[in-house]
Amino acid sequence: MSKLVKKLMTDDLRKSFDGVRDVLVVSLDGIDGIQNNLMRLALRQKSIRLQVVKNSLAKRLFGEIGLEQAAQYLEGPTAVAWGGKSIVDLAKEITDWAAKAKKLQVRGGATSGVGLSADQVAALSKLPSREELVAQVVMLAMSPARRVAGMVNSPAGRIVSQLKTKAEGATTESAPAA
Repeated sequence: MSKLVKKLMTDDLRKSFDGVRDVLVVSLDGIDGIQNNLMRLALRQKSIRLQVVKNSLAKRLFGEIGLEQAAQYLEGPTAVAWGGKSIVDLAKEITDWAAKAKKLQVRGGATSGVGLSADQVAALSKLPSREELVAQVVMLAMSPARRVAGMVNSPAGRIVSQLKTKAEGATTESAPAA
């Protein structure tokens, strides 16, 4: 391949990976065209891109943009996945597709310059997403307020219950026996 073609391909990859901090390296070896297209369409709808790369060019580019930890997984036929809202969302989607398409294999990846093995990607896929974590924090923050409100309302509820019981008892005592 001529230097000009390599330079053009590297420039194209550089544009694709501009600003990317999280990538996963996968092997698509053995996946048929229909399943590949279905997977790419589903991933694209979730803002996740999947691109087959030339390993030598991707290794060089990853070294330049701070993803050199992912370069170690670029062996044989590989594709790189990136995008989504976070690395957790990316890992969940790719891991789900790896379960559906038995031949899709997650090799590893990198997030913010830290390398990820295939096992670490699987562990990431089991974590809650950012939105789920925010919801958990809000629930924890609201929990003490709910307890205080329950404690404030509790004595009033007891008094009302006792008054109701007294009132019902008074009406049954005053009622004539048949």
